[in-house]
Amino acid sequence: MLGAGGYSYLYKYKTRTEHRFSRRLPLVLCLIFLALFSLTAQAQLPGSKPKEFQPEVPDFADPSADWWTAWTSASPEQRREWLQALQTGWSEWQKDLPEEEEGLQKGAEKITQSLEGVAVTWKKRQEYQKVELMPEVKFPENPTVLDWASADAAISRGKRRLSGVQLEARQLRDSRSQSLAQLRKQVIVLRDAKGSEEDAAAQALLLAQINHLNIIEQLESVNGFLGTWQEKIDLAETKLRRMLDDLQFSEEDAEKLKKTIGDREKKIERIAATRTSIQSTTDLSTDPDINMKKDLTLMQLEVDLLEEHLGKRKSELLQSINFVLNPQDEESPLVVSRELLQNANVVIESTSRELAIRQRQVVAWRDEAEDADLSRWWAYFERIGSGLARANDLEQDIQRYEKAQLEVYRERQGWWATVRERLSLTGRQVYKRWRTLADYQLFTIAQNPITLRLIAKMVFVLVCAWLLSVLTRAFLHRLVRREHASESSMYNLSRVLHYTYVGAALIVVLSMLGLDTSKLALVAGALSVGIGFGLQAIFSNFISGVILLFERPLKVGDLVELESGVFGRIRDINVRSTRITTRDNVDILVPNTEFVAGRVINHTLDDPVRRIHVSFGVSYASDPDLVREAALEAASRVNITHTDWKRKTEVWLMAFGDNALNFKLVVWVNSNMVTSLGDSYALYNLELLREFREKGIEVPFPQRDLHLRSWDVPAVITRAMKK
Repeated sequence: MLGAGGYSYLYKYKTRTEHRFSRRLPLVLCLIFLALFSLTAQAQLPGSKPKEFQPEVPDFADPSADWWTAWTSASPEQRREWLQALQTGWSEWQKDLPEEEEGLQKGAEKITQSLEGVAVTWKKRQEYQKVELMPEVKFPENPTVLDWASADAAISRGKRRLSGVQLEARQLRDSRSQSLAQLRKQVIVLRDAKGSEEDAAAQALLLAQINHLNIIEQLESVNGFLGTWQEKIDLAETKLRRMLDDLQFSEEDAEKLKKTIGDREKKIERIAATRTSIQSTTDLSTDPDINMKKDLTLMQLEVDLLEEHLGKRKSELLQSINFVLNPQDEESPLVVSRELLQNANVVIESTSRELAIRQRQVVAWRDEAEDADLSRWWAYFERIGSGLARANDLEQDIQRYEKAQLEVYRERQGWWATVRERLSLTGRQVYKRWRTLADYQLFTIAQNPITLRLIAKMVFVLVCAWLLSVLTRAFLHRLVRREHASESSMYNLSRVLHYTYVGAALIVVLSMLGLDTSKLALVAGALSVGIGFGLQAIFSNFISGVILLFERPLKVGDLVELESGVFGRIRDINVRSTRITTRDNVDILVPNTEFVAGRVINHTLDDPVRRIHVSFGVSYASDPDLVREAALEAASRVNITHTDWKRKTEVWLMAFGDNALNFKLVVWVNSNMVTSLGDSYALYNLELLREFREKGIEVPFPQRDLHLRSWDVPAVITRAMKK
């Protein structure tokens, strides 16, 4: 059973079927009508009064092919009124659709969303109008080269954003052409539809028409942005050219550019070393994942190296412009070289082709690899692709900077600068040929090419080892003169270090020649085993002596106390042992391992002042205040006592003993004033005893009361009890 809405829909369907064939036109006539109407929509006789705008709401059950063509000539206010009328009419008409027709209901929902999409497009246009194209661009009054570079970078970013909008406009124009083709197609479909297919065809045509209106709105919005942004960029480029004429020399910019170039050079060296290390690996693998990872890593390093070279060239160009602006600098060479850009083009093209090949390989693995593996490989591809894009942008920046450099040089130095440019270019070509000669292969050793450059590197390593040995001997000789170290020990140490440096340099040279150092490692391993079994103690003391000499936790004259109980002053530090003189004037040779592995108390390492605790006791009848005064007076008479505002002598009452009050004299002493044959505790005890006698303070000694009992007492008591 159908409701009222259903009968209304059937009535409309019957009426539409009766007069549809009378309304339809052939396809050719319909297309001609659309073209003519779109061209003459805005036509109007001169001087005639404009007609009042009336939004046209189509028959949603049977939309005509041309009801929307006046949309492009309507004003924004008229379009909003028209859209509101369309939404209101569609909402009322949609209520009459039968609920049983699921296909028609879904089509109606799409049309509703398309109408809402037009409003969304208007909202996005308002948001886009608030976006600034180049918010960071600045044009100061007295610009420097870095100011000019910052403005140039901002304008370049604006151009890239403008290119993105232009691409979007091209895509929208293509979409508009496709939408028109879809409209023509839907007109044909509606003309040929019969029976129940007519309703679906009518909805499809209406949806295509509304979508076309949305595309028109998007395209007009983007075209408006293009015009506005292009004007801003043109104005900014004009200011940038004027800025180039007003550039001023800046010492601060010169320092910044110098630091930037230095950082770039360090990065280039690190990346080149990493790439060489990976390329020199001889391990072959049959695993395609390992080989793919290695190839992609090398490609990434190649792209990173290219970026650093291009970035360095940008800084050099800015530095050259800044130098020529300096009125005190009369000679400022041009920085011009086409080789870098040519090599950059070659690297970008070859890397792009190689990247495409690797991508096809990974796509071929799609059936075998998991999604996680594919994501991992695609992350590699994205990083390399981003690096290529950045390199391409840097290449364009360098071209602009070179043009700016020529303009500044022509203004500041005239035509003579071009002559120097050619001479400089000739010099660079000579240097390039010399580098080619240095890389010429003389012969090979173990399939490793030997060149003049490699020979120069080996000579450099040997010279560095020799210089290091000379500096070490000079340093040890200085220890002998200033620190009074053992001359014989320093001589032996210098010889050992000399042989160590020379041996390490020879190993490095052999590795540079490509010789297999694994056999040398076997010999060194066997030697280390022999040392471990036979000469372990000697080498342990030797290494400990070297540590003591270089780390210098101890020095001659320090007052030390070892974990073994040895207490005295250091007299000599040798390679194997250290000589300590005790209070009894006894020299003890202590192995160096005891100083490194054991606990050592150095009383004079940084600060010779230390605190000692002298315990003493007095009788219970003594006055504590008098005792404290006497102890302080006794401590002040000892010449090794140290007192300042934060290190004061104190007397502490520690405990109530069996026979005496136990006190502690806490005093700071200067360890450097303590003789090697004396004892600081003895000095303080002697002065305490003398002061206590003068003040009548008794120093108690242990006393016991003895009570004796007679052995006859128990017998007497026994007899008394018996009575």
